[in-house]
Parts: sequence; C-alpha cells; structure tokens
Amino acid sequence: MSTAAPRAHPVAPPAPSKARPVRRVLHVFHSLGVGGAEIWLIALLEWLAQHGQSLPIEVQVDVCLTGGERAILDDRVEALGAKLHYLRYGRRQLVKFRRDFRHLLSAGRYDAIHDHADYAGGIHLLLGLGRLPVARVVHVHNPFVTFDNALSKRFARAIGRVAVKRLATTVAGTSMRMLHDYDLAPDPSATQERTALHCGFDLTPYASDASEARASIRTEFEWPPSSRILLFVGRLESHFNQKNPRFAVDIARASIAMDGSVKALFVGAGDEARAQIERELAEQGLADAIRLSGVRFDVPQLMLASDLLLFPSVAEGLGMVAVEAQAAGLRVLASDSTPRECAVVPGMVTFVSLEEGPQRWAERALALLASPSPDRNASRSAVGRSPFSIDSSAMALMDVYGFIPCPDT
Repeated sequence: MSTAAPRAHPVAPPAPSKARPVRRVLHVFHSLGVGGAEIWLIALLEWLAQHGQSLPIEVQVDVCLTGGERAILDDRVEALGAKLHYLRYGRRQLVKFRRDFRHLLSAGRYDAIHDHADYAGGIHLLLGLGRLPVARVVHVHNPFVTFDNALSKRFARAIGRVAVKRLATTVAGTSMRMLHDYDLAPDPSATQERTALHCGFDLTPYASDASEARASIRTEFEWPPSSRILLFVGRLESHFNQKNPRFAVDIARASIAMDGSVKALFVGAGDEARAQIERELAEQGLADAIRLSGVRFDVPQLMLASDLLLFPSVAEGLGMVAVEAQAAGLRVLASDSTPRECAVVPGMVTFVSLEEGPQRWAERALALLASPSPDRNASRSAVGRSPFSIDSSAMALMDVYGFIPCPDT
C-alpha cells in the first residue's frame, strides 16, 4: 500500500438533502492505524450507512489526518463514504498546517469537530480559532505513560491543556479515570461538558457460531481440538511498552510448562518484534505452541475460538479489547492498571497486579481455564445493553454534537 500523501484539496460540501438537513462532522486523527478510536470510526460509518436513513438529519463525515500519510484503514474509511484530508501537523509545519486547517474548516462548513489527539487537540482548536464550528469535542484516549517527556513535548501539552479547557465545548474521555488523569474531571463550575464517551462496536460478529470458530482456528494452526487457547490482541511494538506483549509471552510460556494442552495466539502489528519473538520461541521449541499471526481482521472469530484473553497492559485509556472479549463470552485476565469501567459483565474480568509476575499470572490463567465456561449469549446481551454497543455510542455522539438531543437531556 502506498504511503504517499495525496495533496490537500478544497472541500465542496454536497448539496443539502431536500428531505433532511445535513450535519457535517470533521474527525481529527493522527492516522488511521489499527487502534480503538480508529476502529470505532469505522463502526460509526457502518452504522450511519445502515441506520442513517432513520435519523431526522443526514450526517456527513470528513477526516483530517495530521500525520500526513496513508495508513492501513484509509481505504476502508473512504469506501464507507468519508473524505480524507492529509494535513501534516508538527513543530516545523505549524504555519502551513494552520493555513490549510483554517481553509479546511472554512470550506467544509462543519457543524462539529471531534478531535482525538488528546491535549494536542487543544492546539488544533487554537490554530483554527475564528473558523471553528459550534460543537467542538476533544476526546482523550491515551494514558500518560505513552507520552514523550521531552521538555518541548511537556510545554506543548501545557498549552494544549489550557486550550482544551478554554475552546472545547465538550471534553470526552474513554473512561472517567482518563478525565481525572488529564485534570479534566467533571466540574460544576466548568463551562464545558465533561463526560465519559465510550467507543462502541457492532456486536453482530460476536453472535457467530463459537463451535465452528473453535474448530476452524484449531485447524488453521494445526492444534488439537482439545487445545485451550490464550489470546493476546495488541501491538507488539508500542510507546513505552504499553501493551506489554513480552509479559504475555512469559505468561503463555509458564502456562504451557504447567499444562501442555494450552496454546497461545498473539495478534497485532509489529513486524520487527514479531520476528525476534518467533526466533526465541523456535530456539525454545515453542514455535508451534505459541503463534504470532500479525494483524488480522477476524478478531471476533478469534475471540469466539479462544478460552482466555491475556490483557497485561502497563496502562490503558479504557481497554476496548477487554470489552470486545466479553461480547464473545471470553474471560479476561487483565492488569490492575486497566480502568474498572471495562468490566461490563460481572465475573468476566479478573484484575491482577503486574508485580505478581508471569508465573502467578499463569496460575491464575489455568484456574480460569478450569472453571465453567461463561454463557456467551448472556455476555453478548449484557454488552449490547451497555454504552459500548454501537447503537448507544452513535446516539450518544449525536447528542454530544447537538444534532439529536437525548430525551432525558
């Protein structure tokens, strides 16, 4: 896939529908890699394609990509009808970015902007001052452990935080804990709304036949039908080791040493780390028992096929993968640094300190594998009734943008 960035072009808003008023939203991301917020955007676009006609308004979506380059999900987002605009943002490109960004805002005539760049979203709003739409949402997703602590970065975050407080009409967090961590907790004296806005997803893929998924995946990896699979879903290379994949490999290794029926499947980007880990596993004779499959887009099927999700993250904004696992009826063994808001179904998420070490985690994993299997249908239904369903999430967004106020607001 080419990574060359198309030239920015003027936005020509489509003619308004005669039947329904048009509302235009600009989402701002660094890039469309495989992340929770980016997958949420796709779910929203799919929801609008399927259910948009039932709304009293027509919602049109553009996306501004401040990394300036194409990424793995660009084609998919474009296929769902969103227009992508590549405006590189950085210290050396501030003058050009400001000019192009202001042009985009003016030409696009947006009703809402939804910026997913944490504190940097405040700087984006500052650079667009005078051209900003009425609804201005800054969404904080990433825990502080992922931030660069260089002096220039800390200074930029300080400016961004002030700008977020002054210019955003709504500050949304992936969890309430994130809002507190960002010093943006709900405050009666604040002039802006501050709320937890969870990334929703479509539960339809999680209603597939689990027996068929289990048989298919075990056949694919040439594992016995009786194999019990530990699943890890996350980047193998991430800022400050956020997803902690090496710790998960150690858990899998210890579990297999205690029970030979256990297998492990790792899903996520990071070719260099993947190659290194695979070499080590081959030397240890574990290349068949622990498999690294790279990026896959059938994660719901993998969750239906697995027996336990390993989620030993160093830090999380929420932990959407853990919520998705619950929708599949898959138990989760998570680090205690994960926000408790990810536990949607009672008894499905077990929190453990990373200080307990891989051996203790492996013992916990085997105990969970030995317990009765959860009711998959009941788990999926519980997630469907939560704010994490795409129906609830999409309508919450319509409310935040001021497009369709919820009945109780």
